[in-house]
Amino acid sequence: MTATATVTTADPRDSTDPRDTAARVDGLLARMEQLGDSRTRVLAEEIVRALMEFYGAGLARVTRIADADTVRRLAADPHLGPMLAMHGLHPVSTRDRVEQAFDQIRAQLGDRTPVLAVTGPADDRVVTVQADGQPTSPAVIAAVERAVAALAPEVGVTVEGQHLAGDLAAGRPLLPVVGVSAAGTADRASTP
Repeated sequence: MTATATVTTADPRDSTDPRDTAARVDGLLARMEQLGDSRTRVLAEEIVRALMEFYGAGLARVTRIADADTVRRLAADPHLGPMLAMHGLHPVSTRDRVEQAFDQIRAQLGDRTPVLAVTGPADDRVVTVQADGQPTSPAVIAAVERAVAALAPEVGVTVEGQHLAGDLAAGRPLLPVVGVSAAGTADRASTP
């Protein structure tokens, strides 16, 4: 009798942190922006936009075909949830996901938790962090940014009037992302 063994190897794409990939894309776009050839840069940015639209359309079809429970499970996945959010397809509202991030921070930081509030125009795209008039430590700011980015990547973080979450928080998305209105409907963010 011959014994057989099945060896399963994890797909290396499954281990890629989506935040690392997003940072890599941002870095590549920033490097491209430094190139002298503006026509090539514009063309490359258009390619990125087209790919984002292509993948967004595919995700939209998945959410229409799948049942509600499957869509909720996809949204809970650390890779797929942010992608659904970026395309305005996440089944949980932006505000609720930000509140979930705040709950995680409150549980993690306890008494050191700053005042956390969603502010800004009706599009829910900016989170303001205050510390009762006290300066907020960089570690606390980083924890808030990580928690919000993990659950609501379309939202920027502002600390006492300073945008710390990059160009998206400043209203200048590097990629064509989808904002979410207060009513929870998707609308395309414009790129400068």
